[in-house]
Amino acid sequence: MEQLSLFEDKYVLLNTGIWELVKLNLKEARLSLQRYRDTYKENEAVDCYLKIADFLIRGFERLPDAGPEEPAYLYDLWNSFEKYTESIGIDKERIIPGIRDSYFGMLVDSIDRCNISDLPYLSDTVPLGYVFIQARRYDRAAASLQAALLSFPDKAELYGYLGDAYLMRDEPDIARRCYLEACLISPEDIDWRNIKDMELVALRREIMESYGMNDATATAWLPCHACLEGLFKPKQIRVKDELKRFVDDYLELRKAYVKDPTPLVKPRLYLRAIVLCDNEAALQLIKGIDFIEIRRHMKEIDPALFARYMKYISKRR
Repeated sequence: MEQLSLFEDKYVLLNTGIWELVKLNLKEARLSLQRYRDTYKENEAVDCYLKIADFLIRGFERLPDAGPEEPAYLYDLWNSFEKYTESIGIDKERIIPGIRDSYFGMLVDSIDRCNISDLPYLSDTVPLGYVFIQARRYDRAAASLQAALLSFPDKAELYGYLGDAYLMRDEPDIARRCYLEACLISPEDIDWRNIKDMELVALRREIMESYGMNDATATAWLPCHACLEGLFKPKQIRVKDELKRFVDDYLELRKAYVKDPTPLVKPRLYLRAIVLCDNEAALQLIKGIDFIEIRRHMKEIDPALFARYMKYISKRR
């Protein structure tokens, strides 16, 4: 019974240290973990936990005084923390997710305390909505990103993060519409490292492997394949002026392709052709565009993909 009690005390001490670390009670975590290491001489994993605690303690000691600089500093500190944990080789699935939840919860509290929650960006490159996603505040993320898009309607990354927010709210159809909008602007600007849609991630990897494409080329062609796989539903353009702008964009891109058929222009042109074909009936209202000619150009650009597209259209009908 005495040995069992010692065994229980041992793991209570370790688990207490880990729990305090996850909750960012860093001094308490350090005391428990240090005591565990000194008592039981089991160092490898505990050393990593102590290094994490020390890194964050030092980072928080340099935290600016309460003010608008605080949230941006905390975000930068988290990026440095992630790089540090990679450098010491800790298994990210064991403890980092819990620390992330606590950390971004604290970061959101800082944002609210500093009264900057209405800003579109935390810093020059970090949308506030992305921070809310990391903190699992998906309703706030969606609202923040929608507001940001009113000021920055051509930012693909904002649509990408908005798709993430809707996907985590269990609204996949709306999420995929957002991802498609992001791809129409610039698929390479989507945050593929953190995107939540694992089917799109898997499709991108499959394109790279099946077609021998590099990362950039596979990313550019991904939305076309996503349309043919049914991941992206047909985009319906119901406003005539919007359709006219889309047609003008397509025609300008086609001129650029004729002059210089670079590999990355092809998928951009092809995706727009798919969207225009999905709006065949409405195209009759727009001058200067021919539905048959659109499909002829699609076949010229990629005959094999066009054959897949025709099978997809036939099956859809």
